[in-house]
Amino acid sequence: MQPLASPLVFPHSERAYRWIQSLAIALVLVLAVGILKIGSAPYIAFAFCGSFLIFAMSGPSRGDLLISAALGLAFGTVYHLHHGAIIPYFGSEIATPGGFLGMGAVQVLASRWIWSPGANQREAYATMIRSALIPLLCMGSMVAVSLAAQWTPITYDRMIFAFDRNLGSPSWALGTLFRAHSWLLSLCGHVYNSLPLALSACLTLQWREGTGRFRVNLGIAALALGIVGFALYQICPVSGPAYLFPQQFPSQMPAASTAEPALLPISPRNGMPSLHFGWALLLFWNLRTRRILGPLAGAFLILTALATLGSGEHYLADLIVAAPLALAVQAALLKSNNVWRWAALTTGTALTLIWLIAFRMGGALSLQGDLLVWALVSGTIALPVLLVWRSEREATRSAF
Repeated sequence: MQPLASPLVFPHSERAYRWIQSLAIALVLVLAVGILKIGSAPYIAFAFCGSFLIFAMSGPSRGDLLISAALGLAFGTVYHLHHGAIIPYFGSEIATPGGFLGMGAVQVLASRWIWSPGANQREAYATMIRSALIPLLCMGSMVAVSLAAQWTPITYDRMIFAFDRNLGSPSWALGTLFRAHSWLLSLCGHVYNSLPLALSACLTLQWREGTGRFRVNLGIAALALGIVGFALYQICPVSGPAYLFPQQFPSQMPAASTAEPALLPISPRNGMPSLHFGWALLLFWNLRTRRILGPLAGAFLILTALATLGSGEHYLADLIVAAPLALAVQAALLKSNNVWRWAALTTGTALTLIWLIAFRMGGALSLQGDLLVWALVSGTIALPVLLVWRSEREATRSAF
């Protein structure tokens, strides 16, 4: 990586303008992490950890690394002086200091873009955007979820809880298991919180290797899933069993209640679908054929699923809907026009909407028999998987 261009190469007025731009970005970073509380927000902290990883893998000079570390220390000091909350969570010993380092890295890359001569600005801009993509996605997600809590005071949690109860209430069973085995809770908690870092690591791998071994652009896929998923939140908004029964989850299973939409105190509207599970599924799907990374991504997906349920953040229904949606996004971004791709996109989209409408209207609760319900759940996951797999196979054949 080339060192930062000297400001002396620019006229005085332009130097002043570029200094203002650099300071403005620093101010935006300070305000963003101050408002979103990087010291107590795992997603934001781990997202900026990913920014530092991308920066470190871009080949910075020793001087650039020292500057980013100094800026990270400065950001951390400002946060501390303004009494920013520092709350322990799974992975905070890595995420909190790494988050400030990532802020420093973003500032270095943004300054590089601002101060680069015209011929180098495009490359500098691309590197900066890559480093800032996951933090922007996570910050946007947090803001959107917060706004959704204001926009949708009525949720469908009681209806989804009734559906999950017919499937054995896996959230409650896993929540109880987590309380009995702290090591499992810790393992799943670290995996759950570190999703933004995992996304950044896979994006770094794709950018270093090129698009040859990846079927889709993972950055665009992650962004698309976030935007579409938030829009779908409005069809059947839910928060999760930990918010519906904050005093009872997971120690005491509540008695059956009326399965109707009802007011829920302001809390995150995390679903449905579960974007957390959807992003993990995208990572696994695009890494599944690799000898080492495939099994690791598979384990990450399973632990993420356990964490989303056992933490009480999601119902099993959230994960069911997330699967066809994530696979539909995969199919939509696949560079192929074969009939299997369109079948995968259509099927994944249709299944997602059918389930969402069925939950909102109460039709899902009318399904009789555990065997029928589990057959529908299995088909909801298996059919898009088979269609996307076949569409990618046909795309590979047509490429040769």
